[in-house]
Amino acid sequence: MNDLSNLFSAFNKKIVLTDTYKENIRRGREALREKINASYIDNGLSAPKHSSQGSFHMHTAIMPKEEEDFDLDNGVYLQGYATDQTNWPAPRSVHDDILSTVKGHTKDISDKDTCIRVNYQDNYHIDLPIYIMGKDDTGNDVAYLAHTTKDWQISDPKALSDWFTEKVKEHGKVLRRTVRYLKAWTHHNSINLKGITITILASECFYSDENDSLILLGTITNIIDRLEDDFTCYKPVRPKNEDLLSSYTYHEQQNLLEDLKTLKNKINDAIYDSPNEREASEVLRELFGSRFPLGNRENKNGEDYLKTNQPESVGGKNRHYA
Repeated sequence: MNDLSNLFSAFNKKIVLTDTYKENIRRGREALREKINASYIDNGLSAPKHSSQGSFHMHTAIMPKEEEDFDLDNGVYLQGYATDQTNWPAPRSVHDDILSTVKGHTKDISDKDTCIRVNYQDNYHIDLPIYIMGKDDTGNDVAYLAHTTKDWQISDPKALSDWFTEKVKEHGKVLRRTVRYLKAWTHHNSINLKGITITILASECFYSDENDSLILLGTITNIIDRLEDDFTCYKPVRPKNEDLLSSYTYHEQQNLLEDLKTLKNKINDAIYDSPNEREASEVLRELFGSRFPLGNRENKNGEDYLKTNQPESVGGKNRHYA
């Protein structure tokens, strides 16, 4: 068995957001927040509240490569509205307000169905989804997203972030690293799998073991088992009836499962079949790209692992390493 702990640790350091990059993004975010708040105050309105959300807030974001664009979500929560939606403005109206406010902030600003997008030259953009706090059917407080084609829609990004934080407390920070590894794989191979779906599947299918490579292998195995049984991924928070995989055709489902099986088999080969750390790392670079470090040929595959025909139980199902 190859102990790949050091290689995965080095890989994580390569893909995690650098302090400099995070600071640049924060400056862009703060400038937008100040501009929006000043505009609302100047017009005699209450300044919105803001909340970071998504991968940046959950610490699962990865550094974009030169040709990639990083996405930061900054929720804009409008103030001064009753929870009763009777007097709420139309989503189109609040989109126009925010769009007018940030116009000219950069050269490239666009209006999406669910947000205003502000693009920056430094390979990132900031999405501005707009919310008003209201009540759901049971009288609980919940955020409503301004969707220009679907009206006000229940959407609770803070609840998702809180849910993930509890999962990190349960499994440890290695869960965040596991999500990053899977994101790096999807980015390098153009796999059709969104970050939020990766985060939920990795959290719900997490496999505990002694090092990152074994955890990743076990988690992928559990994800495959789950999707073969039921190809769905429902949000664990409101709206809980939203299946993030519902748009996949049968062909797309089979493609994703095959991609995941290839990922699993190659990681398995790197850990157990490659004769040394160098050859194991070359296998992993096929999966994750050149940011995965090259290993040392002198670090030989240990003799402490003996293959058998007996399956090992992972995630409630049997698997073979053969």
